[in-house]
Amino acid sequence: MIEAWLSAALIALASLAVGTAAMLALGARRPGAVAGAVGFAVLVTLAPVAVRLPGRGATAGVLLAVLAALCALWAWRYPGRERAKGDAGPALAAAALVVAVASLPFLFNERTGVLGEGIYTNDHAAQLYWANWLAEGFGPRPNAVAFGYPVGPQALAAAISAVTGIDLVAAFNGLLLAIPALTALAALPALSALRGWARVPAAALAALPYLAASFFAQSAFKETAMALFVVAFAVILGASELRPRVRAAMIVLLGAGAVFTYSIPGVAWFAIALAIWAAVKLVAGELQDPLRRTAGALRRHRGLLAAGVVLALALAAVALGPALEFLRRVDDVGLSRGRLSSPVFPGEAFGIWPEGDFRIVRGEVPGSLLASGFAGLCVLAAGLATARRREWALASTLAAAGLIYVIARPFTEIHVEAKALAVLAPIAMLVTLRWFLAPARDGLGRARLAVGVILALLAAGSTLLALRAAPVGFDERQLALERLAGRAAGERLVFLGVDRFAGYYLRDTLIQSPAGFVPAEVKARPEKAWQLGGAADFDTLPSGKLDDFDYAITTAAAYASSPPPNWRPVARDGDYVLWERRGRGPKTLVLSGESGDPGAIFDCDGRHARFARRSGAAIVLPDPVVVRDGAWSPSRAFAAPGEASVRVPLEPGSWRISLQYHSQVPLTVYANGEEVAELQPSLEGIYLAQEGRGAFWPAGEVAVDGDVPEDLEVEVRAREPSALQRLLGVERRVWLGTLTFTEAAEPTEVPLDQACDRYTDRLVLRK
Repeated sequence: MIEAWLSAALIALASLAVGTAAMLALGARRPGAVAGAVGFAVLVTLAPVAVRLPGRGATAGVLLAVLAALCALWAWRYPGRERAKGDAGPALAAAALVVAVASLPFLFNERTGVLGEGIYTNDHAAQLYWANWLAEGFGPRPNAVAFGYPVGPQALAAAISAVTGIDLVAAFNGLLLAIPALTALAALPALSALRGWARVPAAALAALPYLAASFFAQSAFKETAMALFVVAFAVILGASELRPRVRAAMIVLLGAGAVFTYSIPGVAWFAIALAIWAAVKLVAGELQDPLRRTAGALRRHRGLLAAGVVLALALAAVALGPALEFLRRVDDVGLSRGRLSSPVFPGEAFGIWPEGDFRIVRGEVPGSLLASGFAGLCVLAAGLATARRREWALASTLAAAGLIYVIARPFTEIHVEAKALAVLAPIAMLVTLRWFLAPARDGLGRARLAVGVILALLAAGSTLLALRAAPVGFDERQLALERLAGRAAGERLVFLGVDRFAGYYLRDTLIQSPAGFVPAEVKARPEKAWQLGGAADFDTLPSGKLDDFDYAITTAAAYASSPPPNWRPVARDGDYVLWERRGRGPKTLVLSGESGDPGAIFDCDGRHARFARRSGAAIVLPDPVVVRDGAWSPSRAFAAPGEASVRVPLEPGSWRISLQYHSQVPLTVYANGEEVAELQPSLEGIYLAQEGRGAFWPAGEVAVDGDVPEDLEVEVRAREPSALQRLLGVERRVWLGTLTFTEAAEPTEVPLDQACDRYTDRLVLRK
């Protein structure tokens, strides 16, 4: 966790230094805490450019570090700077409070790792691989990067990792922590009316309201960064002490950061808010004089304006082409449901929600209507009060964020709606707390303040529920992949497992997978095409395609196709095996109906008759015993501590057990009451509605003695959560999949006519 905190501190400090220098250079005498958001926007704009220079990540890290150091030194010595007294303490406290609260998921899970892995999303796997590619340049360029996916934050994390040696997962966690910390700093100027240190918890809540915490919990940084820019935009737009040209320049910098974070759609929040702001100011008669002063300022600073245009054109040359290409593909993103099975209820954006998992539909959440109704009325009252006081910047930004969600609903899919709500949540919380927690001057004010305290407490509780529910990935098996990658560094490798994060942990190899993982997919056999919830093995690829690779990695489970004769195991680490190819293998076919299983019964008189008349051989295996996941009693899914069992009739012999599962706690497998295996926690390859399915893992061995079949009872017990987790009510879940038993016997090659009605792995046909 120390590396993540260090990364967060470096990003925050660099953002403050660069932002302060930029604002001073633009003419702001007292930059204030909002400078962090401006500096972050500058860093995510420069990082993807710097990371493409020779030396890539290391060069970018050094350049950004030098820039931050020079900016800090220049800003400290800047003669015209006005240092605000008493601002440093609340700012430091707000940032520290946010980082401490945002670190709670790691405490609750008693481990560090990838936030949200498996249960919420696997998408962070792509971000890790892309960031590593940006830093190292090894392997094929990711398709998303090629077509213009914005990579500003990813490049910044890559630069931090490359220059400090911090693990990239920790660097990303630091990025995730730094963004809400900077959001709290950006919110502080808008909370100046609050008494004393009350601004600190209010700023922290504005940075991490329920839905922002929920997106943080799934390693989502684009939405939280966009919310940071929106909050900073509202504060800067309403900063009357700043001259119009200064505000305009700062908004341009925020817009650049939004483009490099969220692509061109990120500008929509600014454009709509500015349109609303200009319209209401014009109607209120407050815009004519500022327009005249702005025009005069532009005439007086023609040189500075020209330099700004040149800089904008230079940035456009770098970003506009890729951004437009990405924009052409936005429809594909907009029509995707993402990891959601139902829409996110809009009431969640108001900050009070009595359920930790933001994806659960409203009808299944007791008290949700009361909670969201109360919070929604508070947001509405605060928004109207803000407009009555002619605080047009905050009111217009809140209205724009709400309008974007309304526009998104009929034209996009549910996960884009959720993103719009996540961006809305912090500005809604800021506007609400700013009004409700303002000092009271009469009885009505005291009633308002009391409501505000209740609102803040309920919002804080909702945020803690979201953070308590946040899963953290388990990396023991992934680190085994990373170690095996050292044996195959730089070589062509096919990953025959089910873990999207394998693309990152095998990053030093030229990895491909038939299971649709990053960075590249290799086409599977049509008869054995991989589907969600299925496993992969050697027969998933056509034999000719398999010979395109030098190495392969499979799980060590017995329930898998046998290796071709030209492949041999060279290393095993944990539950993974590394194989090396020697020469070319025979051309093989698999039987229809095999799907994700190792083999199928050779139906010589039926659907496989055309093969039975051919010349060749069959690789046959002992018939496995397969117990599908619906047989577990009382259920295949349960909370820890708990157990599930199944009875399996087995013939005499030695049997190797394989199991599909996902679990947040260690499992113990028992056969007729005797322990046969300890299984580690694992969330590899977990997908929505496919929990417990995916790769098969070795789960022990059993022997049935004598000559009579035995009815074996297999029980899987989940370990009790830790004392801290029980105290805090942190739920740990287990999902069991298919259970199989494979006889400990070698595959046999027989003529085709002797393979009829036998369990057949593959066919080797002769011309």
